[in-house]
Amino acid sequence: MLYQEICRRFVEHYLSLGFDQLVRAPLLHPSVPMSYIMSAGLPQVEVALKELKKQGDRFVLVQECFRHFDITKTGTDNTHLTLFHMPGAFVLGPPDKLKTVTDMWVLATQVLGLDRRKLWATYFCGDEIGNQQLSQDEITRQSWRSLGLPDSRIIGQGKLHNYWLQGPGLWSDGATPRKCGPNTELFFDRGEYLACGTNCFVGCGCGRFIEFANSLFVDRELTVNTNVLSRTNHAFSETVIGTERVAMILQNTETIYSAQPFQRILDTLGKSITLDVLQKDSTLVHTYVIADHLRALHVLIADGAPPPGKNGRERITKLLVRGVLTRQQVLGINSENFLPEISRVIADTFTNRVLSIPQYDGLMFFLESQYTAFRKTIERGQRELNKLLQRCAGRLPSGNELVYLEKSIGLPRILIAAQLEKMGIPFLDQEYQTAIQEWRQSAFAGE
Repeated sequence: MLYQEICRRFVEHYLSLGFDQLVRAPLLHPSVPMSYIMSAGLPQVEVALKELKKQGDRFVLVQECFRHFDITKTGTDNTHLTLFHMPGAFVLGPPDKLKTVTDMWVLATQVLGLDRRKLWATYFCGDEIGNQQLSQDEITRQSWRSLGLPDSRIIGQGKLHNYWLQGPGLWSDGATPRKCGPNTELFFDRGEYLACGTNCFVGCGCGRFIEFANSLFVDRELTVNTNVLSRTNHAFSETVIGTERVAMILQNTETIYSAQPFQRILDTLGKSITLDVLQKDSTLVHTYVIADHLRALHVLIADGAPPPGKNGRERITKLLVRGVLTRQQVLGINSENFLPEISRVIADTFTNRVLSIPQYDGLMFFLESQYTAFRKTIERGQRELNKLLQRCAGRLPSGNELVYLEKSIGLPRILIAAQLEKMGIPFLDQEYQTAIQEWRQSAFAGE
């Protein structure tokens, strides 16, 4: 099942329950001036309600989400993306947990057709939140039991996993109350053969259990600077799914990137890579990053993302573009037709987010102009690397020397490692990690 069909079924399920449909919110919005709206949550609903002047208390929408803080995680596991589609259903007012959980269960088992024998649920088992000790969310636990889920697959977890706290925002002073509340999650068990050990359990992150849906019950507010927890006058509940994760489960693929529409993108990408590079284990990660970042750029630019630069949104755009160009360089892709061709394939995978001709031309201009500047940086970096190796006189470059090449010269760590690998020289990753941490501490101390 493709992600478009998954989104359609989600929306139709909640429309049949009396929800009203909202249009997506743009990822660029004045409410988040230095970044992008990052998750399919209340901000999108608030934006849509305000701009459309809609009335009501139950809404459903499909929202593209972009999480810039996951840029470095892309390709490192089976599920992380910077851009993904997240259908959401929202109910304004005090949460009805049994109704929310029941609707979520019907969605998973009947509408999406997931095998109920492989589903696990988590709930908030109680913890200290602010100045209060909250008891476990017994209503949610009993709701899962009433639907036939056995106790052995209903797992209680503390605030780290099953209690949501709204982020601080850009200008939070700690005095503005932040919304919070317990949540419950659904996991799909892909099989014991993927277990990382005898203690493998939901939430361990090894890839056996895939979280694909969660419901959030916001009923309190936390004032951080006083640690005071209180009831909110603006309670709501929400249910969301990760569309690409559901597609991965339903298509029974090893990773998100093995499912459609990613596989089509990767097949096209693979045609531009030589056989000897294609056979390297690390190649897949580089192709994942290119596919993910170009998908993100497609949607961000369609919403009006600015050209690459040094501040806020411009810097995030630059990180995505440089990420694509860095991986392209590592893979040895030199064809002038590569970026236009792969971008067209990616555009074809979006049914509702098609770049206009000016926007497409803008994307190509971003990539080409950055490539021109980036190529000069690479050439300079390679000269400095060669000088460094001459000074080393046989010893390995230290962590501080590697960080200097990256931060002062601008040669990305990935390209440094790739260049050293070609020369048969090990990249001292542990020394690099220590040095980069020291560099960050020094940089922050100087602000």
